Amino acid sequence: MFDLFKIKIVYSKSHWVMPKIIIGVLIILGIIILIQESMKAKRENRPLFNFKGKRFFVENYDKLKLFGSIALLIIYIYAMKFLGFIFGSIIVISLFNILYSPKKDKKSILICIAISVIETLILWFVFGYLFEITLP
Repeated sequence: MFDLFKIKIVYSKSHWVMPKIIIGVLIILGIIILIQESMKAKRENRPLFNFKGKRFFVENYDKLKLFGSIALLIIYIYAMKFLGFIFGSIIVISLFNILYSPKKDKKSILICIAISVIETLILWFVFGYLFEITLP
């Protein structure tokens, strides 16, 4: 637990510095929110967690987008490993854009691919060259 608050910078693993800081801040804020909500529930004399009548998914949710997103996230892990950051990101982000695009015609697919190429190259340039953060 205390290792979470130590920051030791090694250049090859420098991309892990900010996630450790963010995780620490999120844990602290989560504890604060939990304490505040439990005090509020105690004042109002109600249970802290009430799951009656709650559903995880709304009715008629889009199963294709849900399971497609899960599948694409798993594919992205392997694409990064075998294709690298640039090509893996371009392919998977293109597929995400096509999955969530309302139209599936030739023009919108080309726009989805162009957006993913531009976005990936900008991220690669900004993080790799300007901030000198290693990318997978």
